[in-house]
Amino acid sequence: MSPLSEKEHAERRPIDEAMKETMAVEAERVDDVGTSKSEGDTFSLDEEKRLVRKLDLWHDNRSSYDKGIMSAATQFGFNDDLKLTTIVGHTADGKPITDNQRYSNASMIFYIGYLVGTYPMMYLSQHYPTSKVISLATFLWGAVVMSTAGCSTYTGIMLNRFFLGFLESTVAPAFTVFVTFWWTRKEQALRTSLWYCCVGLATTFSPLINYGLGQIKSSLLAWKPIFLILGAVTIVWSVVLFFALPDSPLTTKRLTESERKIVIRRLEQNQAGTISRKFNKDQFLEAFRDYKLYSCSLIILLTGVPSGALGTFGTVVINGFGFDHFDSLALTCPIGAITAISILAVGFITRKWNNLRYVCIVVCALISITGTVICWVGPRDDRGLLFAGVFLVAVQVSAGGLAVSLVASNVAGHTKKATVSATTFVGYCVGNVIGPEIFGASPGPVYHAGFMGSCICLCCVVVIAIVTYILLRRENGKRDRIYGERVDSHSIEEDLSDMKNEAFRYVL
Repeated sequence: MSPLSEKEHAERRPIDEAMKETMAVEAERVDDVGTSKSEGDTFSLDEEKRLVRKLDLWHDNRSSYDKGIMSAATQFGFNDDLKLTTIVGHTADGKPITDNQRYSNASMIFYIGYLVGTYPMMYLSQHYPTSKVISLATFLWGAVVMSTAGCSTYTGIMLNRFFLGFLESTVAPAFTVFVTFWWTRKEQALRTSLWYCCVGLATTFSPLINYGLGQIKSSLLAWKPIFLILGAVTIVWSVVLFFALPDSPLTTKRLTESERKIVIRRLEQNQAGTISRKFNKDQFLEAFRDYKLYSCSLIILLTGVPSGALGTFGTVVINGFGFDHFDSLALTCPIGAITAISILAVGFITRKWNNLRYVCIVVCALISITGTVICWVGPRDDRGLLFAGVFLVAVQVSAGGLAVSLVASNVAGHTKKATVSATTFVGYCVGNVIGPEIFGASPGPVYHAGFMGSCICLCCVVVIAIVTYILLRRENGKRDRIYGERVDSHSIEEDLSDMKNEAFRYVL
């Protein structure tokens, strides 16, 4: 086919706003009506918009509630009953100096379980229907959450948290692959942000819900009903997921044939490869030769340090500023809101304007660096300033969310994408292990070493994001010079990786 006929052919294809980013020429026009790769399969922009709205309703916006329950339970005697915190002295003004090492270990072991479970769950998600693997794992971890109420020793809670992490490791890597085959590369950042912001939403509403649950009068210790009730809710939700969450767009019965044709055409334009149940050894090995794997993994790891620390020690740190138990719980609500708003904001920005994801990562990291410095060296008698610092630290969660979206958008080939996704969440686990550990090893209520370590990690995020941006920009330019204008020259059946597909251009 000549260059001219390629252009004429391309102009007949459906090109809406969600596709412009994947075109090397960054076309500014949007055609109202397009034609799929097969002559006669036509659909309008309105039809595609209706399909996207339908897909969004299927979006699993389940919040990251369960793993954060332990932080709220600390305000109802959880640490004292299980002997996770001990007082080792007092400050000059009489405030207790605490050793929280056991508590940080109980948080850390969750991510050890997550780490151990990541690759087995990746294997299951590729070889069996993803939606069914997710729903079964959700059912089992709901049961584990309920069993937390039966823990009475340090050993018991460590085992309980390990298995909770093992089971929850299903969701994040599976969703990163899942979103690839339902939304276009330009749509993925916002959809990933919607999913990732559930961490913030959970933090916004859960403290007050948990406080209410902690007021339940029963023969049980005050923190136990929290785990029993919320674990039961998770089990119910797993049943909803089993019946409501679709799997492959190529096989689901919840799409009409006309909708399925649109989905297939969108997949072809996505240049992401097919949905394959077959393990591709070459793609697996290629993933570990690709610097994008290490870049995204490190960004997620390094943002996971302050994120994991806030998730585990948030209420404890605020309590150390001089607030009582209820205020400590209530004040985590606006922190969750800031997290959710910042994630949605960067998702909207990167959806509306092209190639700003790495820029947003740098900006969010710089804002949070300011917050860590305030909490690290700020005056201890200024509670308002210290609390504002915690606010700013929370913004960095959105940088981690963008790194997750970059895995979905910048890696093609089913096995490679699954491998990179799983590896980045290994980074997530390691970061969330390091964060609570450095805070646990730093005496409360000041936690100087914890905030200093978080500051250093975020500085590294800035450097990695800038270097990766430069390398990917150069790679896109190199492909443009060698191959010229990008065209949709491959079908989804080919399942090519991004490094093997000359039509692939990286999102910046």
